Amino acid sequence: MRRIILAILILIGSVIAWRMLSIINLKVIGQPSATGLLTTEVEQPFFASLQSSTGLPIKLDFKSLDEIGLKDSYQLPMMKNELFDLISLRLIQNTHHETTLNGLDVIGLNLSFEKVRELSNAYAPVVDKNLQEKYHVKLLGLWSFGPQELFCSKPIHKLSDLKGMKVRVQNVPMSNFFESLGAIPAVIPFDETRAALQNHLVDCASSSATSANAAGWLDYVHYYVPVAFSTGVNAYVITLSKWNALDQKQQEIFQKAFDKHSDNMWKYAQNLYVEQQNCMFSKDSCTSKKYQFTKFEPSKENVALIKQQMIMVSLKNWFELCNKEYPQCQNEWLNLAGPIAGIE
Repeated sequence: MRRIILAILILIGSVIAWRMLSIINLKVIGQPSATGLLTTEVEQPFFASLQSSTGLPIKLDFKSLDEIGLKDSYQLPMMKNELFDLISLRLIQNTHHETTLNGLDVIGLNLSFEKVRELSNAYAPVVDKNLQEKYHVKLLGLWSFGPQELFCSKPIHKLSDLKGMKVRVQNVPMSNFFESLGAIPAVIPFDETRAALQNHLVDCASSSATSANAAGWLDYVHYYVPVAFSTGVNAYVITLSKWNALDQKQQEIFQKAFDKHSDNMWKYAQNLYVEQQNCMFSKDSCTSKKYQFTKFEPSKENVALIKQQMIMVSLKNWFELCNKEYPQCQNEWLNLAGPIAGIE
């Protein structure tokens, strides 16, 4: 009997030890909480329930980007060095590390939610391949904060009014685009933009309406340019070492969870955009703080100018840069994404 009891105890101990060894610990970094409801109401709850909803042997240590105090423009190198295992990648801030990221959300393309989603999904396999080879991370999903539009403290009646205005932008490609319109661009981190607007260091700032509202920008601007200079596409990526630690069935469950979550993010972003429009123009359906913005409606000539500069500046500069690293880059994008964007 003693031998039987001892054998059972050894077996139980072995099972417990095996289960402890099989647990996959994930250090996860999410979006900054200040970016608004998409982060706090959708992304953070998703990660909080990921282990229980999938039943996978994972244990998450989740922190938002602002909690760790690291710059969002170094996310990919940090992933390559395996400082973190899974991140909500701020795509536009990391294009200087991986140039194909630009192809998911070309500056000045000015597409609808539906078209941007279709385009980014079509080009995603190219990005995933290069991320795996260069940074050893796998692309799990794409989503959008919504149109990255322009909010100004000075009147805007036509695009030429931007000439000489100081405009906060997110990265160098966007800087080049606004410079081509005559503006004076400045690459300023998201969390520093409110102070820049408040202290009149910039006249305009680009972001999604919901993020701008959540960060308190809308108290310092009164003019609105409803042009999707980009669409705030972001991504989820996981290190290959953690991904490969899951067996095939576990990978399928994990990927399915992110597919569903990414779909929720796209839909929620679109609903938030409609809600924010209502609040920016004090409509009765607004359920939060109301504003009285003056909207600039771009003329056909302005729309044509944006497309022209997108082709002559954004695409031209990106193709030149990307082709140096990936000789097939331009042809791949034109074949996969060009027809969706109406670019030959």
